Amino acid sequence: MTDPLIWLRGEKAGIGPLRADLVEEYWRWEQTIPTIVGYNRRTPQPIETTRMILVEGYDRASDREIRFTVYDLTGETPTPVGIAQVITDQPRGNGEYIVALGEARGKGVGTETTRLVLDYAFHVANLACVYLSVIEPNETAIRAYERAGFKKQGIRRNSNMWLGQRVNEVLMDALPEEFEGPSRVKEMFQ
Repeated sequence: MTDPLIWLRGEKAGIGPLRADLVEEYWRWEQTIPTIVGYNRRTPQPIETTRMILVEGYDRASDREIRFTVYDLTGETPTPVGIAQVITDQPRGNGEYIVALGEARGKGVGTETTRLVLDYAFHVANLACVYLSVIEPNETAIRAYERAGFKKQGIRRNSNMWLGQRVNEVLMDALPEEFEGPSRVKEMFQ
């Protein structure tokens, strides 16, 4: 593999464009039990669906779906470890954040990835708000999102399932005026 194209780099994580050669990896990251449970899917997704959605369908959706390959930068070479995306609502100027990481959990890669995606969303895509929902028992994810700059908006009660139990969803958002940076995008223009 040649050096990957990484648009934005932090200390632990980087984000770059999707890559056709990683379709099987993208699919594998989304098929882990924690990801399936976190997305509240009941069945695994066929690899053909991943290929169609992420690579073949990207041309049609690229103005609505900003997608990134996530890289772990803590080793000797950048290692692809996940996928992040913002599904935009252009007329309203906002977007929903979604992330799936493979083996990089617990290393701070997710928090830094989220900061980098927010930087891109606010300073390249010019979004006015990025939001997400997370299952309330997923306290690790909630803490990571808060460290990255998201704030709790409220609770959607009994709106999801977690390990066979009805649970609340925590609604969170981030705004450009509250982005604490540093902005890797702005650094490119200084």
